[in-house]
Amino acid sequence: MFDSPHQFEPLVPQFRMEALRDRAAAVCRDAIALQGKAHPAVQSSLRELLRAMNSYYSNRIEGQSTSPLNIERALKNDFSAESHTARLQRLARAHIEAEREIEQRLDEGEIPLSTAFVCAAHRSLYERLPPEE
Repeated sequence: MFDSPHQFEPLVPQFRMEALRDRAAAVCRDAIALQGKAHPAVQSSLRELLRAMNSYYSNRIEGQSTSPLNIERALKNDFSAESHTARLQRLARAHIEAEREIEQRLDEGEIPLSTAFVCAAHRSLYERLPPEE
C-alpha cells in the first residue's frame, strides 16, 4: 500500500509528453463528440452509476473501501450492524450526496477552479458525517 508521498514521485511524467498530450486531447475531443448524444434518462442513470463508482474508487484509494453492494445498501438506508462496515457505508453515501451537490453547483454556473469551490466541496462531504468520522 502506498502511504508516503515520495512513493508517487515523479507525479508529472518526464518523457513522452507530446504523445500523452495528444492522447489527452483525443479523449477530450471524443467526450465532446459524445456530449448530448444519449437520451436524458440514460444520462441520468449513468450519472448515478458513475457517482457510486467514483465513491468506490476514491474511497478505496484512501484506504476506506467498502463493497459496491454495501454502497448500494447505504443508498437505501440499509446500514450494516457491524460498526466498521456501517462507517464505510456512511462515508460512501456522504461522498455520493456531496457529488450530487457539487454537480448542482456546476450546473448553476459556479467555477470549480477556485479556493471557495474546493472548500465548499470538502464542506459538503464532511458536514454529512458525524464529527468523530
